Amino acid sequence: MRGVIRASWHVFILAGMTCAADSLRAAWLLAGSTILVGTVAAASDAQPQDPGDLADFTASVLPTVWVVAGSPWPGADVDRRQLAGASVVMDASDVTRFGIPDLTGAITRSVAAATINDVEGNVFQPDILFRGFTASPVAGTPQGLAVYIDGARFNDGFGDTVNWDLIPPEAIDRVDVQAANPVFGLNALGGSVTVHLKDAFSAPGSAVTLYGGSFGRSSGIVEFTGARGDAGLYLAGDVTRDSGYRDTGQSLLRRAYADAGWRDDAAELHFSLNAAHDLLGNPGATPIQALAADPRAIFTAPNTVDNSYYALRARGSWRVDAQQSLQAFVYFQALNQVVPNGITVDIAPCGDGSGLLCNGDGSVATGLGGRPIADFLNGAAYSGLSTQQLGTHSYGAAVQWRTEAAHETWSEQRMLGVGVDGSYSGFAGAQSLGGFDPGSRQYLGPGVVLDEPAQGVNPVQVGAATRFYGAFARDLVGLGKQVDLDLAARFDAAEVVLQDERGGPVSGRHHYARLDPSVGLVWRAAPSLSLEASFAQTHRAPTPQELSCASAAAPCSLLNFFVGDPNLRQVVTTTVEVGVRGDVSLRGSGGVRWSVDAYRASTSNDILYESTVSNPNLAFYTNAGVTLRQGLEAQVEVHATGVKIAAGYAYTDATYRTALLLNSPDNPAADANGQIGVQPGDRIPGIARHRATLTASLDASVRTRVGATLTAQSGAFRFGDEANLTQPLGGYTLLDLHLEHDVTTGLSLFATVANALDRRYDSYGAFGPVDAVPWPRVPGGVQDPRTASPGPPRTLYGGIRWLF
Repeated sequence: MRGVIRASWHVFILAGMTCAADSLRAAWLLAGSTILVGTVAAASDAQPQDPGDLADFTASVLPTVWVVAGSPWPGADVDRRQLAGASVVMDASDVTRFGIPDLTGAITRSVAAATINDVEGNVFQPDILFRGFTASPVAGTPQGLAVYIDGARFNDGFGDTVNWDLIPPEAIDRVDVQAANPVFGLNALGGSVTVHLKDAFSAPGSAVTLYGGSFGRSSGIVEFTGARGDAGLYLAGDVTRDSGYRDTGQSLLRRAYADAGWRDDAAELHFSLNAAHDLLGNPGATPIQALAADPRAIFTAPNTVDNSYYALRARGSWRVDAQQSLQAFVYFQALNQVVPNGITVDIAPCGDGSGLLCNGDGSVATGLGGRPIADFLNGAAYSGLSTQQLGTHSYGAAVQWRTEAAHETWSEQRMLGVGVDGSYSGFAGAQSLGGFDPGSRQYLGPGVVLDEPAQGVNPVQVGAATRFYGAFARDLVGLGKQVDLDLAARFDAAEVVLQDERGGPVSGRHHYARLDPSVGLVWRAAPSLSLEASFAQTHRAPTPQELSCASAAAPCSLLNFFVGDPNLRQVVTTTVEVGVRGDVSLRGSGGVRWSVDAYRASTSNDILYESTVSNPNLAFYTNAGVTLRQGLEAQVEVHATGVKIAAGYAYTDATYRTALLLNSPDNPAADANGQIGVQPGDRIPGIARHRATLTASLDASVRTRVGATLTAQSGAFRFGDEANLTQPLGGYTLLDLHLEHDVTTGLSLFATVANALDRRYDSYGAFGPVDAVPWPRVPGGVQDPRTASPGPPRTLYGGIRWLF
C-alpha cells in the first residue's frame, strides 16, 4: 500500500512531462536519468575510492550546510548539495560589503551570469539580467525572473515590473538566485530571486550606520533587535539622498521595515510591515554626441519616478512531528507610482497659414474634444510631457506541507503547496504639448492635453484585475548516499481582466493555464565531487500592460497608452542544464567551493516591444517566435583564515531563432521603410556575451580589512538593433576598492571607491529621434541617433558603523 501511495504522488509530478511542449527532450532526459540512477544505485553499496593525500588538501565536504529555498514560500529550505542546477546564496555580509548595503550590487558581484542594463540612468533602479532574462523596474520590459520577498510575489500586478529601490537592503538576511524551476511560478523563465528579510531571531544585533560621499550621497541607516523570552522585534530603516552623477539624477529614498515574531520548539509566527517612499531622478539614455560634449547631459526632462509602497505580511510554521511540518502565509501590498516624463513630439506649425499645429503626417493636432490646437508658441520648439499614474493593490496566500522520511537505503522530502496571488490596478495616462527649454532640456508648461487616437496618443484610464492560482509538488528522493532525484511539477491558472474606464476599446478577459514539470539528478561521484543534470519548463502569462497594447494596427505611446486588447500567447521556456561542482576542505581551516554549469534555455512565443515606422514614440507588443539563451558559468571560492577570494565567469549566447521583420525607424541601418530584418542567430540586444568577476578580501591586521572587486564585461548590441547592423556598445573593466577598520569593539570606519580607475563606459544603448529638439550646447548639433546611459564615474564613499 505504501508503494501505491508513493507511486500516486509521483504521478502528479511526472504528469507534466506528457504536457510538455518539448516531449522528446523530456523523454531523452528521463531515460538518461533512469540509466544513471540504475548505474549509480547498483554501485551505491561500494565504498568510494580513497582520493589520496593531496598534500595541502583533505577531500571532505565543507562542514557548513549550504541551504537554498526549495519553494518561493518560507519554510522550505533544502540542502543545496541535493539540488541540480545553478544557484548562488548570499547572506547579509554579502549584501553589506564593507559597510554599504546594496542588494543589486551584491547580485552582480556574486553571480557571474548577472548583468545590469541601466535603462533609467539611476543606480537605485537598474535592470538585473540573469542568463539574459530580465527583472526590471521599467514598465513595458518583458520580465523573465520571478522575485519573492518572504514568500510574497514582488513582481507587480500590472506589468510584472520589479522595483528594486523599495527593498531596504540593510534588512536582508539572505538572497537566493536560482536557475529555472517551475516551483517558483510565473516569470521564472530564466530563474528566480528569493529575498529573506531579517527578524529578531536571525539579526545579529542593533546597528547605526552613517555614510556619505561623491555626488551628494548621504545616508543614515538604523537597525534595532530586541527579544524577550519567545518573542522578538526587529526594526530597520534608512534615509538616503543622492544628487546623481548626471543632470536631473537627484534621488531621495525613505524605507522602513518591522518584524514582530514569536516561536517555541514546535511553531513560529511573524507579522511584518515594509514601507517606502522613493523619489528617483532618471536621466535615461542620451545621444552619444551630447554625452561627448557633456557627460552629465540628458535628452529631455523631467524624468522622475515617485514610488510609494507598503506591504503587510504574516507567516507561520508548525512542526507537527519530527517528519511533518506545515507552513502558511498571507500578504497584502500596495504600490502607487507617478511618472512625469519629458519626451519629444513630432508636432510643428502646419505652415499653411492656418495658425494651427500639425503632426508629422500632415494631420492637424487635436486636443480634448477633437479641438484643433493653435500654434500657441508662435513657431518655437515644442516638446511633450507624458504623465502616468499607476495604483496597484496585490494580495496572496499560500499553504505548503512538508514531510521528511529516512529509511535504511533511501530518504525522501516531499513538499506540496497551493496558493493564490491577485491584484487590482488602476492606470491613468495623458500626454501634454508644451514648450521646450533647450538649455535645461525641460518641458515648459502649462500645456495642452493631446487627444489623437489615430496617432496613438489619447488620455486613458484602465482598470486591470489579475488572479493567479498555483499548485506544486516537489519530491526530493535520496537513493543511498550518492544519488538525489528531484521531481517537481507546478500547475498555474491565470486570469487577466481589463476594463476601459473611459469607454474605449481596452476591455477584455483572458485565461491561461499550464502544467510545467522539472526533473533533476545529482550524483556524488566522490565525497567532494558532484555531477548534476536537470530539465525544467517554466512560463509566464502576458501582463495587463502587454495585453492592452498588442495591436500593430493601433499602437500605443510610450509603453502605457492603451488602445486595444488582442490576445497574446503564453511565453514558455524549456531549460536543460548539466553541471559539476565540488567542496574541498583545506588543512587547518578554510576550503574551496567551485562549480561549472552549462545550460540551454529555448523560449517560445517570446514577447517583443516593437516601434512603429511613422512615430518612434508609438509601439506595440507582439509574440516573436523562438529565442535561445545558452551558455556556460564557472565559479570558485577560496577561503582561509583572514582571506577570501571568489572568481566567476559567464558565457551567455542569447540569439533569435526565428526570422523577423521589425520596425526600427531610428536605426541608421534600417531600410527605406524603417525596418530591419532579423535572421536566426542574430544576438538579442542588451545581453553581454562574456562577463568575469574577481573579488578578494584580506585581514590586513586584527582590526583592518581590505578588499577589491574586479569586473570585466564584453559589449552588447543596442536596443533597436535586433538585426545586429550597427556597432555594439563597447566592453569595460571596472575596479572597486574597499577598506574597513575597527576603532574599538562594535565601532568601525569604512571607505569604498567604485570605478577606482574612473573608466568611461556605457551601461545601456538604444536609438532616438535626436533631430526632434534643438541642441545648442552641442557644437554642430546632434545628428547621430545612437543614445546611451553612461555608467557612474569614480565615486568615493566613507562612513561609520556602530554595532551594539
